[in-house]
Amino acid sequence: MLRPDGETVHPAVRTVAYWDEYAPWYRLWLEHTDYHHGIKDLLAGIVRPGWKVLDIGGGSGVLAVPLARLGCRLTVVEPSEAMRSYLRDETVRTGVTALRVIPSSWEDVPVEEVSGCDLAVACNSLHLTRLGTRESLARILAARPARVLVVSELDIPFDPNGGGDPGYGLSGSGSFLAENSFRYHSTEEALRHLALKARHGQDHPSEKDFLESLVREDGHYVRKRWAIVRWLHIRRTDE
Repeated sequence: MLRPDGETVHPAVRTVAYWDEYAPWYRLWLEHTDYHHGIKDLLAGIVRPGWKVLDIGGGSGVLAVPLARLGCRLTVVEPSEAMRSYLRDETVRTGVTALRVIPSSWEDVPVEEVSGCDLAVACNSLHLTRLGTRESLARILAARPARVLVVSELDIPFDPNGGGDPGYGLSGSGSFLAENSFRYHSTEEALRHLALKARHGQDHPSEKDFLESLVREDGHYVRKRWAIVRWLHIRRTDE
């Protein structure tokens, strides 16, 4: 599906129902692949204890929980009940208490409810909204955070030279290679994951090609994948 802002996103992955069903696979992926290592390093160089941080599409807390443990006060926007359940598990496991959850899609959150934070983080989430990345980023800037970190495998439409974002400029940008592999405990588990993709009409290999792509590694069946992860650090310039 071609979005109004030119993004091509499969319609299935834009629904809360999809993420409620996909959540166990997302958790499996997180448990076995440290995709977010580079993003955590970026955040460690930006944040300070005591900051108010808004995490948009925070999922199971892969970024929010470490930030809270650093002494930040987190507000997490997450529409999926299954993801929020995993987030609650993480807060209990880690003893994190400085965390508020808004159970809504980003486009449905009143801007005034999340205004004035020190940092807004959006990691691979804005393109999943009904608005798309450009309009979702505009909503973030309308909330007037001091800083924004946007992370995506897609292009991030921010133009610091008159792109309609008054009062904000680019503080830094870059990209890095992140492992995006899936690790399964059995071929049966791997085929259940493939079936989910087929059921939702997503692009997927044939069963034969999928099984042949798996390699044995540390007791798992691994489908090796890598992703180029882009990031922008945006700062207010009108303070």
